[in-house]
Amino acid sequence: MNLSEMVDRFAQDMPDHPAVVFEDLTISYAELMSSINKLCHALTKAGVQKGDRIVILMGNRPEFVIGYFACLRIGAVAVTLNPLSTAYELSHYFADSRPVGLFCKSEQIPKIENIPNRDEYLKFIITVEPTDGAISFQQIQDSYSDRFQAVDVDPNHPGVIIFTAGLLGKALGATLSHRNLDSNSNMLRDTCGGGPEHHGLALIPLFHAFGAAVNLLGTVKVGGTVYLVERVDFPRLVPWLKKARITYSGLVPMVYYGLLYHPSCKDLDLSSFQIGISGGAPLSMEIYERFCERYKIDIYQGYGLTESSPVVSWNNVNIPNKPSTVGTPIPDVTVQIHDDNGNPLPVGTVGEVVVNGPNVMLGYIGKPKETETVIRNGWLYTGDLGSLDSDGYLTLVGLKKDLIITSGFNVYCQEVEEILIRHPHVADVALVGVDDLMRGQVIEALVVPEPGVKPDERDIIRFCKEYLSRYKCPRKVIIVKEIRRDVHGKPSEWS
Repeated sequence: MNLSEMVDRFAQDMPDHPAVVFEDLTISYAELMSSINKLCHALTKAGVQKGDRIVILMGNRPEFVIGYFACLRIGAVAVTLNPLSTAYELSHYFADSRPVGLFCKSEQIPKIENIPNRDEYLKFIITVEPTDGAISFQQIQDSYSDRFQAVDVDPNHPGVIIFTAGLLGKALGATLSHRNLDSNSNMLRDTCGGGPEHHGLALIPLFHAFGAAVNLLGTVKVGGTVYLVERVDFPRLVPWLKKARITYSGLVPMVYYGLLYHPSCKDLDLSSFQIGISGGAPLSMEIYERFCERYKIDIYQGYGLTESSPVVSWNNVNIPNKPSTVGTPIPDVTVQIHDDNGNPLPVGTVGEVVVNGPNVMLGYIGKPKETETVIRNGWLYTGDLGSLDSDGYLTLVGLKKDLIITSGFNVYCQEVEEILIRHPHVADVALVGVDDLMRGQVIEALVVPEPGVKPDERDIIRFCKEYLSRYKCPRKVIIVKEIRRDVHGKPSEWS
């Protein structure tokens, strides 16, 4: 099998049907297939072998989609990274994945220029725009044949690597196989139905497991049209939504909040919208109820994580919606609740959520010990706390891991604290998550200053932004005299 072959069927059966729409550009399935195949030839000529890794470092653009499927088609592995990553973060991601190539916009190149030893493995850069020292996507489209047979790969062959803070508090590359991703796209096809009339909105980033599986693969699997949006900008988004007549999308709660309260959405008509999935962070019942009341549309909340490709459970359209839960496990996936010793707990009892099924990742790239920590006897130990009711619906109640979820992104406190403690005026630091209706939580940093120093709060935040993506950085710094921690090392009291 090869996951990219989902494009072949529709390129043959309905070649002129729109596959991707981006701003004023519409790409048919035949044109998408042609572009993918031309890139496959270029990559093969560059010496890319089965299993080699290629970084995709860009937002939701046609080049992302073309590059993603081309990697899969030749048996390479797409390493999808956040284009907002800092040079510091990229140096870690590159060291772990050692990519042979990079797809990006030219503005990203300065970030990688000082990555240590990158010349040992990075052989080529392909850019959106013509750039010195790189070849452009357009040059490839003008130079190669549009016929290429997908490389046959084992279903468990790696297809995509997504860096996540993992379940262990540090950035690790979760490796997802063709089978992992296919199982999620099959589930979406079978539960959501749809076909060529399916208009899927890809607003949340495609480098994120949720965005790629639900909005890209889930739409292409039924021959629908993927509407790509590179960034959230409601004044520009709303007129476009009216034109696109979106029928389906997976969104984070922050977007549902914006559709309710942003002034640009005052007269928005979402009557075409049939299936709205919420994931990435808990959906408040206030947003759920107000959205359903205003737009007369139900929202189906689900649950997943990068390590599970990502969907584990959801309130799908074929079962009664219990909006305060994250639904029932998807087909072929089993969810149990375990105690601290790994023993299953009875219905209604809170414990750690563990997952078994074809969606569970292969492991963390180059990290066998870390993989063994989270995958034990075939079960993925998620670090999330929850319970199952008598109907099999999963309710999440908290976290075992030291994690803050903000705007749909997981932020592990340890990663940020290790940066902040480097600031010369910081003696001790701890992160806390403060509930926020729009973002789920926002990050605040408790800082104990070095003796005799009065730190500049804005300087501490700027310092953090030099090393970490903005969503990981605290929005507020609170100066305290002392931080007291519980037995797990989490801040319990401060003064």
